[in-house]
Formats: sequence, structure tokens, C-alpha cells
Amino acid sequence: MWSLQAQDGGGEVATDYEFLRWDDVVRQHWQKNPWRLWWDVLTTSVHYMKTGALWRMKRLSWPPFVALFAPFLLLCAVVLGVPLVAWVVWLVAIAAGGTQAMAAGCTLAWLGLALWGSSRLERRFSMFWLMRSYAFTRRQAAGETPELDQRLQQHAETLRQRVQTGGYDEVLLVAHSSGCIMAVEVMGRALQGAPQMACQGVAVNLLTLGQWIPLLATLPEARSFREHLGRLGTAKGLGWVDVSAPPDGCCFAMCDPLRALQVPLEKRQPDRPKLVSPRFVKMFEPAVYEKLKQDRFRIHFQYIMAADLLTDYDYFRWTAGSRYLVDPTGDHPS
Repeated sequence: MWSLQAQDGGGEVATDYEFLRWDDVVRQHWQKNPWRLWWDVLTTSVHYMKTGALWRMKRLSWPPFVALFAPFLLLCAVVLGVPLVAWVVWLVAIAAGGTQAMAAGCTLAWLGLALWGSSRLERRFSMFWLMRSYAFTRRQAAGETPELDQRLQQHAETLRQRVQTGGYDEVLLVAHSSGCIMAVEVMGRALQGAPQMACQGVAVNLLTLGQWIPLLATLPEARSFREHLGRLGTAKGLGWVDVSAPPDGCCFAMCDPLRALQVPLEKRQPDRPKLVSPRFVKMFEPAVYEKLKQDRFRIHFQYIMAADLLTDYDYFRWTAGSRYLVDPTGDHPS
């Protein structure tokens, strides 16, 4: 934990930061062998299709569906299409009067071009990073990551302690991308152990940025996760703001995470979560933004980065300023 004191709005604000780490556990399950990774892509994609989770995600938001389905289609194209085209190239080369050596050279050239194209797609869209996260989420839903469960339970205990004994005005849990899945688990577990945690005089808020929550919530075997997600929708006193940008194709942009439950929640709290667009286009000069939005990986991290121009969305003021993310009246900085 480390602390920061700053001036905001004429007053002094003291903020304690605590990093609730989980990435080290996830990386232990990440495949480094590219052939094993492609096998994970195949088995994970088939599982999501067989259970209907992939199609449910498509109904919620099509850009992440495309981002997840594209590696599977590429794999099918390589496995099925490349040998077929190589065979056609061989026949054409022989029919044109070429030698077998020339035909073999043309075939190898085609295979090299296909592999080069795949590597360009990886650099352009960071597919390997997304594929590893995709495969891990399936393992998480199947209960194959007990060490992650232990870590998230520890974080839930830490969160409860900060609310109950820390002496804070606000306790804010912040998460980005697939970390939002972990944040739902942590907050849900904390509320499960202390249902009135958010009604004890301390503002308890959740800020999710560029979230991937439906990636796990749509899997039928992720029953405990959906219970935690539903708990966030009904808990009294909790504030939740979900920020996502439509230009970010690596998230469920402006998509209510609770829709992934597929059933309406009884006693769902109004405006939970509050969906907010950061409007990245307003944060930069037009020429800078046009270049920025071409880098999909970079724009996915803009939520937690500084910008050239001030706008209503200010990650640093929201997380360390003098105002609550959501105060008891339901107001929030946007």
C-alpha cells in the first residue's frame, strides 16, 4: 500500500492505494508454446459455441464477438485452407510445365506468405494476448483455478477490512479489462460475507473500465460468478460506474453487464451500473485521435492513461479527487 496527498478543489485529499494482484496467478496458466496455444483456441472456441455462450455474447455486443471468433476462423483457414491452396499451387505449377522443384518452391512461398500474414495479424490485434485470456476464462468457469479462488477470497477479506476498520470516507475498487471479472468476484464475495458492508457510513464504490464481464458470465458453468454479479445489482448502498468506449473493440462497450445474467433481477437497484462513455475523441486533437484509434491495443488502455485535453472523464480525478465516485445521493463525477 502507498499513499498520496494532493490538492483538489481547494482542499487536501489523502488517498491510499492498494494493488490487489491476480495477474501472476493467471500467467501461470498462460500457454507459451504457440502450438499448445492454438489448441487452446480450438477447444475454447468449440466450448463457447457448444454451450451457446459465444452467440449470447454476440447478442450483447458484436465487436468482442468478432475479436474472439477471428482467431478460430484464422486457425480453420490455416488448417484447412492453406493445404488446399498449396495443393492447387502445386498442380498449377506442374500443369504450366514447371519442374517439381519449382512447384515445391511455389508451395513453400505460399505457406510462408500465410504465416507472414498470421504474424501481421498478431502484431496488429495482439491476438495471442486475447487468446490466452479467452482460454483462461474457460478454465476459471470450470473450477480449474483453485489458486485464483483463494487469492480473490483474500482480496475480498482485505476489501471488507478496509471498509469496516480503515477509517476511510470512500473505498473504491477499480478494475480494467478482464480485471473487471476479478473485481466482480472480489466485491461479490465481500458482500456475501457482509451484506450490509455498503451501508455502514463509508461510501463503497466500484469502477469498471473497458470490461469483459460477459466473457465469464455467459458460460453456463460459471454459476457462482453469476451469483456474485447478481449480488452487485441488488446490494444496497453500493455505487457502480461502468466506463467503456465504442471505438474500443476489445470490450463490451456501453453494454449493461447484468444483461449477461439473461434473467431480470428482482430488487435491482436503479442506475446500477451507471454506463458512461469516456468520449476519447474529445480528449485529443483530431489528427492525434485519428492515429490513436488505429492502435486497438493502445486505445483499450486509454481509460487509465492521461489525455491531452480535459474532459468530463478524468481517471485520476475520479479515483483520487475530493468527490466520491458515487456519493450517497447517487451522483457521480460525470
